[in-house]
Amino acid sequence: MKHSTTRRNLIIFTLIAVSAGWIGAWLNTVAPGPSPQESLGLLLFLLLPILGVFVLRGFGGDGWADFGLRLNLRGNLGWYALSVLAFPTAVALTLLLGALSGVVSFEGFARQGAGALLSALALAFAGSLVKNIAEEFAWRGYLTPRFQALGLRPLSNHLLTGAVWGMWHVPYWLLLLGPALIREYTGQGMAEYTLWALAGIFPLALVLGELRLKTDSLWPAFLAHCVLNAINPLLLVGGFVRLAPGSETVFSPGNSGLVMIGLAALLGAWMLRRQ
Repeated sequence: MKHSTTRRNLIIFTLIAVSAGWIGAWLNTVAPGPSPQESLGLLLFLLLPILGVFVLRGFGGDGWADFGLRLNLRGNLGWYALSVLAFPTAVALTLLLGALSGVVSFEGFARQGAGALLSALALAFAGSLVKNIAEEFAWRGYLTPRFQALGLRPLSNHLLTGAVWGMWHVPYWLLLLGPALIREYTGQGMAEYTLWALAGIFPLALVLGELRLKTDSLWPAFLAHCVLNAINPLLLVGGFVRLAPGSETVFSPGNSGLVMIGLAALLGAWMLRRQ
């Protein structure tokens, strides 16, 4: 009986998450905001999954026992350190390889200086803290522990979480962000960018999901996600780093670059093997 309730609620949550962006895009056609980043549709996209979590946990029988709000610092400081350092290290390695290949330039950083970068990173991180409360409370606060309650092995858990998470993102990339912002971030076409970003969701789900399961807390995954979201778009949109046209598929510091995808997959595989 308990597993049947869990399965039912997982199906309900998946339907809510997958439809959220498309409903948000439709809402923007009815009531457009001043910009794609300031629209009711984008707000709905972000809030519908976490609202679904509150309903399913509060009234649908899931309860709150495995939500993961405890910090669980004891014995997990290494995982917390990894959550803060892993993605900056991966971004640095990616950009270093790109620079050695002659396709990454740091002229923007040299011109603007370290102070401008640190200030921009602080603002971006603050914004990520707010945005990722909704996102991580839904994915690592609900989907990962609920799949675990169903008895799924970790790899299957993370792949299924990544699949739902990726489908949630697709209308965000295609319709809610707006092509102008995508063009600031990458020279890839919308279809190509969406395919590579979708591929990059799975190793990211593996790393964040393992942080959630290893620590029995959603906060390390939340921190790692905030750090990544603060760094990777800012470097390109802020002009601190420039990539030669056509090199984004390999050397983008976001989750749509092949090097970043590979590094995240290697880290996730190591985490899976580590007790």
